Amino acid sequence: MQKIYLNFLMLISCFLLAQQDVQIAFYKQNLQLYNPAATGLEEQTTLSSGHRSQWSGIEGAPSIQAFNLSIPEGEKRLGYGVMVMVDQTFVERQTRLFASFSYRLSVDQRSSLYLGIQGGGNHINLNFTDLNLANNDDGRLKSFTRFYPNIGVGVYFEMKKCYFSFSAPLLFSHKKEKKADAISLTPADDLHLYFSTGVRLPAFADYWNYIVSNLIRWVPNAPTSSVVNVGLTYQKSELLLAYHLNSSLGVSALFDNGGPISFGYAYQFSTPSLASKLHAGNHELIFRIRFKNKKTETIELDAVKKSINEVKMN
Repeated sequence: MQKIYLNFLMLISCFLLAQQDVQIAFYKQNLQLYNPAATGLEEQTTLSSGHRSQWSGIEGAPSIQAFNLSIPEGEKRLGYGVMVMVDQTFVERQTRLFASFSYRLSVDQRSSLYLGIQGGGNHINLNFTDLNLANNDDGRLKSFTRFYPNIGVGVYFEMKKCYFSFSAPLLFSHKKEKKADAISLTPADDLHLYFSTGVRLPAFADYWNYIVSNLIRWVPNAPTSSVVNVGLTYQKSELLLAYHLNSSLGVSALFDNGGPISFGYAYQFSTPSLASKLHAGNHELIFRIRFKNKKTETIELDAVKKSINEVKMN
């Protein structure tokens, strides 16, 4: 039994090092995690944080914490920010840290093209010390930590009612050839390509809209992953249904009244497959804070003064 357990452990570890990037439910609000060109899209500085727990109730199941800060510079057409994503699965912990920059090109009065680049890297930590093994003399199960630098690029095209996003957030590959009986101590990262699009259409009443969006991930030698969201929005709040191709169904709600704070919750459950036998769902939370820029406050103050002066003149 000990030998079987050890072989299973090694198999899981190999799988973890070769795993694909996670796709979070609130990807539209965190598109900066996948595309550096999505930095600085909003008119205000925005701090977003999220937590995703997969296969709830199972020890060592994947959990993800994500943080991204987006700062626009409207007059200079620049956007800059940082993103941190911590992915913990069993004995593996990955911490991705990047600084991102974008530049906006005006196509016409209703559309803009954003070009983005990011630089940083991924810190890998494998910790076998907490495992209760009968025989811990296997040299391949030594704890391991290393930082792998990387860069990414992307484009984002925004129109009044729709957007298109295309990116390669990790251009460098850190892939090491594996032997049949060995664990690779470098992440088997292949090139990940992401494509996302969304459209917003008027609904049955003022301030209500129908919304459809998707996020597609393509990785060499792996099945294409796609998630589609459909639902309703009221002003900036959303209620959506989600379908992850051959994987899961879900529902998400985002509460946003246009003020400085917004938050949301998403729940996903597996479709009939091997994973569905786990009888465990995925939970995700998002919390966002918007800060007024000094330039925005100055513009609003000037507008108020101008309105007062016009009233006095009349």
